[in-house]
Amino acid sequence: MKTKTKKQFPINHDLHTHTGLSLCSPDRNFKAEHTIAFAKENGYSMICFNDHFWDADVPGAMEWYQQQDMDHVKQLLPLPDGGSVKVLFGCETEYCGGAKIGISPAHYDDFEMIVVPVNHFHMVDFVRPPEYDTEEKIAELLILRLEEFCELNLPWTKIGIAHLNAYFGRAEQYIADMKIPESRLREVYRFLSKQGAGIEFNAGCFPLNWREAADERLHLFRIAAEENCKFYCASDAHTADGLGIISTRMRDIVDYLGLTEDNLFIPS
Repeated sequence: MKTKTKKQFPINHDLHTHTGLSLCSPDRNFKAEHTIAFAKENGYSMICFNDHFWDADVPGAMEWYQQQDMDHVKQLLPLPDGGSVKVLFGCETEYCGGAKIGISPAHYDDFEMIVVPVNHFHMVDFVRPPEYDTEEKIAELLILRLEEFCELNLPWTKIGIAHLNAYFGRAEQYIADMKIPESRLREVYRFLSKQGAGIEFNAGCFPLNWREAADERLHLFRIAAEENCKFYCASDAHTADGLGIISTRMRDIVDYLGLTEDNLFIPS
């Protein structure tokens, strides 16, 4: 009896992209229609819009986030018809430590996917305490935040963990180069795998020369794959020019990791 060959991990989706509603977008005219047209032209099956969001019901937002409340992000609705492309309404919020996350349970059901970075460490005094100011301390802060995050009561099957391998604020440094205890990381991934959360392949966060030190640059994802986590691709595009980065970056990476269709995260 022949064993059925599993298909490659599909590069036919973008589950973290923005529009001009995100205040960090340099193009206020970047519309959902632009991304949907790109997705149709490139044979995508699913996309998700994840503009930045902070729930007005949650105190303690930085001023930049206060402007991006529910009324703001819901300007995207109703979503245009995607035809053959499934179009999801999501958001990107923050985890700031100490159980402080920018979405209240009352609004979980308003979104089909909730993307949460734990490492927007350029946001000093909001996400990163200023005393975490060395490579060793940043690595410790990342694993601490992941461990704390796993203690939250969240709708895990629609949660995506954004760009784990990027350290914002020091362009030449990648989290993947830092020393993070593997045993603690595996415990986090086991939990996320059991809960059905997704790990993001943020295409822009992989250095072009990743093959020169592939074991180091991809070890965060290799360990997640070994713990049976699910993954999804993301352009994190804030302009139309960024939409094509998945197709140019991700095929070699997922193949190097040996991922198949079974590893695909589909929010539910």
